[in-house]
Amino acid sequence: MSTVLLVILLIISVVMTGLILIQRSEGGALGIGGGGGGGGTGFMSGRAATTSVARMTAILGTVFLVMSLLLSVVFALENQETGALDNVDNEVGGLTSPAESSDGATPLDGPADDPATPADPTDTDD
Repeated sequence: MSTVLLVILLIISVVMTGLILIQRSEGGALGIGGGGGGGGTGFMSGRAATTSVARMTAILGTVFLVMSLLLSVVFALENQETGALDNVDNEVGGLTSPAESSDGATPLDGPADDPATPADPTDTDD
């Protein structure tokens, strides 16, 4: 679900960027369209084209805002069961911490207490 919403949001942002760039330049803005119009003899007059492009930009801007909010809600719902620290074990790769080892001894305990090995190698009872 979130992937579909993310793709739709991406498409809307690309279309909206194009609409913003073709808007008529008013006061030195970046507008590429230039607004050249030929006195209103074409398909759309300069004013009608500006109005429709501005209207579509406003509509897509509103849809972009709503989709962004919806996407954040969907992401929150998908990840509500996991916390930020729950993924740490997966990222580490299941390695045990230095305080734990396979025999249960901590690094400060020294060698494991094995009755077959003497505690002190120099201490022999002959």
